[in-house]
Amino acid sequence: MPCADLPAGRMFHVDLPAPPGARPAGALGLPTLLVHGLWDNAETWVHQLPRLRGRCRTVAVDLRGHGRTGPPAGDWSTERHADDLAGLLERLDTGPVVVVGHSMGASVASVLAARRPDLVRALVALDPDYAGADDSRDRLRALADALDGPDAEATALRIVTGLARGPNTPAHLVERQRLAALWATPETRAHVFRGHVLHPAGVRFLPEAEAVLRRRPQPVLALHRDPDRMRADERCFTHPDCKAIAVTGAGHFLHGELPDRVNAEIDRWLATL
Repeated sequence: MPCADLPAGRMFHVDLPAPPGARPAGALGLPTLLVHGLWDNAETWVHQLPRLRGRCRTVAVDLRGHGRTGPPAGDWSTERHADDLAGLLERLDTGPVVVVGHSMGASVASVLAARRPDLVRALVALDPDYAGADDSRDRLRALADALDGPDAEATALRIVTGLARGPNTPAHLVERQRLAALWATPETRAHVFRGHVLHPAGVRFLPEAEAVLRRRPQPVLALHRDPDRMRADERCFTHPDCKAIAVTGAGHFLHGELPDRVNAEIDRWLATL
């Protein structure tokens, strides 16, 4: 099993080389790092991997406490996840990469971009969960408490089902996300949720997020379902090639539900950089 030994533990990843002689236009040929969201794993990128591996070196990871990467003791913050990714990129000697992150993965990628601009050339955020409404804190604290309670598994499945299901979402995609959420133990799910959503240094809520998002010097492509989050993201753009796109009629897992559109939007944008 491909794992990297980092100071915090072993991180599962796949590292797929670029095909011989590949010379795509713009930033299409840059090494690409794929970062999944909450309670997910690298398999979420099955609709992107065939396209990417045909043109560039592609790395997909299981974050700490997710999939095949074991749960370490201690810090579960978004910053810690970003430090893990920095350590992996340095270990793999990728040079600057395009980071594609979904949901929590987009938050982790944004923190990585702000803290280590030497490692990130461009950032793609798919329905990012950063910069949420400040008045949702109490609701999310209640969910964190429920994930520590006797109905933890049912609570986790309700969260995932509600996120995954859109007006036209195929049932198999919802079931895939439910199964991914069950991979971890209830304790690990609760630690990951609380560490990402409620950590004081996190970016889940707009007041804390803005300062971090404004420190991303890279071009950013952001696909949003939430108009308020999209407007907040646009206010934080610093590079002239940043772009936000509104997506409607789909669930949270855009890259699985609308893979052709997501892949085409990413390719068009990268080709211009």
